[in-house]
Amino acid sequence: LHAQQEPAKTAPGKSNSGLAPDPNRPREPLESFPLDALRMVGTLEQDGQTWAIIQAPDNTVTRSSRGDYLGQNYGRIVGIEEYSINLNEIVPDGMGGWIERDASISIVE
Repeated sequence: LHAQQEPAKTAPGKSNSGLAPDPNRPREPLESFPLDALRMVGTLEQDGQTWAIIQAPDNTVTRSSRGDYLGQNYGRIVGIEEYSINLNEIVPDGMGGWIERDASISIVE
């Protein structure tokens, strides 16, 4: 597994108060694990849709698609490639607000 996180997008000294996670959205099973604990093991194409095959630390294997959530930072899948999953995470900005950052999980052989 190879998880990468890019620096958050925000201006120094400013809180982006318009962005926040949805507290009413039901949490998905893979949100109970840190992103770097999840392992991408492959992809599957079915009926024109691409799915990422993900193994959790408890050895359960799940298929996830664009729009699904992963990790503990409200990471939403925005793209699935043959060897990687791209996500947008929403994380605290340290000033009482929230910011968005890009993250990814890649297959490591």
